[in-house]
Amino acid sequence: MPKIAVTGSNGTIGARLCADLAKDYELVRIDLNDADVNADVRDFDAMLAALKNCESVIHLAGIVAVGADWESVYHTNIGGTYNVYEAARRNGVKRIVFASSTHCIGMHEVQNAPAIYEPGFGRVVGTDEPYRPDGLYGVWKAFGETLGRYYSDEYGMQVACIRIGSITQADDPRDESVRKSSEWLNLTEEQKFKRYAATWMSQRDFARLVRAILARDVPYAVVFGVGDNLTRFWDLEPGRAIYAFWPQDGVR
Repeated sequence: MPKIAVTGSNGTIGARLCADLAKDYELVRIDLNDADVNADVRDFDAMLAALKNCESVIHLAGIVAVGADWESVYHTNIGGTYNVYEAARRNGVKRIVFASSTHCIGMHEVQNAPAIYEPGFGRVVGTDEPYRPDGLYGVWKAFGETLGRYYSDEYGMQVACIRIGSITQADDPRDESVRKSSEWLNLTEEQKFKRYAATWMSQRDFARLVRAILARDVPYAVVFGVGDNLTRFWDLEPGRAIYAFWPQDGVR
């Protein structure tokens, strides 16, 4: 049974993903300051030990806050991401799946909201667009993608970056929790629900995308982690072309 490490294993995405992958893989669970895991991403030596004999690493761990300050972004997110890549390299890990975010190009949304959530907006943002972070959180995601490009080119590691839209604990874009979301945008409650209808991805589709990545040998790729939503404005075609993946769920 192949051995895979999942950082952020106790998080909103990680917990569901681990439950899915545990059916077919031996898992090493890694997170932030949690006694119930094998290592903390901020501890390089612990990471070095934890990734021994792993085939792949799925890196989800970090402080998830669009308005995160520099101290948390730098020490935990950027530092932890470097630790993951470098510990993986030293252990001869074949592949890293990096949980990136649409926030690394989030200014497209910020400058076009709320019209961008409406049917017929007419703009689909591709993976080849230049970075346009909407905060230091987005800067971290751009860093992780760029670091992955370097580790792929320089060391021959396979790196897949998933620019995640909106994946929720309730796994429902109509859940009441949406009313308290998207705090960095000046949106009404109605507009917040329209936003999630455009950016949502189901937990099972995320697991399916990760499995599609694990099943193929691709040197480096960037894809969007968004559902097949009627009003989506992120391009899903790279996922289909590179990994033969298309989401089964979406808001229509």
